[in-house]
Amino acid sequence: MEIEKILKDSFRMWNELTNTEKKTLIQSSFLTKHKKGNIIHEGTQNCLGLIVVIKGSLRAFLASDNGKEITLYKLYENDICLFTASCVMKDINFDINLECLDDTDILVIPVNKYKEILENSKLISNYISTILSSRFSEVMWILEQFVFYSLDKRVATYLLENEENNVLNVTHEKIASELGSAREVISRMLKYFEKENIISLGRNKITVINFEKLEDFSEK
Repeated sequence: MEIEKILKDSFRMWNELTNTEKKTLIQSSFLTKHKKGNIIHEGTQNCLGLIVVIKGSLRAFLASDNGKEITLYKLYENDICLFTASCVMKDINFDINLECLDDTDILVIPVNKYKEILENSKLISNYISTILSSRFSEVMWILEQFVFYSLDKRVATYLLENEENNVLNVTHEKIASELGSAREVISRMLKYFEKENIISLGRNKITVINFEKLEDFSEK
């Protein structure tokens, strides 16, 4: 029953599926647990299948040969990741990695069953296309930020999106990896923000003290 509830909560068109489709999804799916920091998917090295986040969160990112990273999007409870099953999508082949940002539980629909369901259900196929379009929009937004906008805007946007009660518990290196920059460059930018009395820096901690100025930078 737990798997059925997860599928029902994650697939908005669940009630429109046939009993056979529901049964196939329930019987083929399984649950896995992963620790914070684990990489559960590495590029095209494995084709895990379609996954649903049950608890925790995931970071989808690209990594270069020299170790640089850029975060594409994040996944939270009930979010679905399609690119872990990209091997069944014609002409789509992304080297996306998935990292657990917290201890994370996921539900996996194995790639062979996912492919079978996708080929036999127009309803599910259309639903997956909608999710895919949404993910591409997120990726394009990130690439637009990376290519066209200055680093101060990107750092300000990152701080605003990730602060919780004015605080971020994060290293400069972590911010650099998510924004596809170098730690030294991020440190200089953060020190500039501190000098302008926008933030206060501590050990692995950033406190936002002037949201108005930070928002000005994010809207440049």
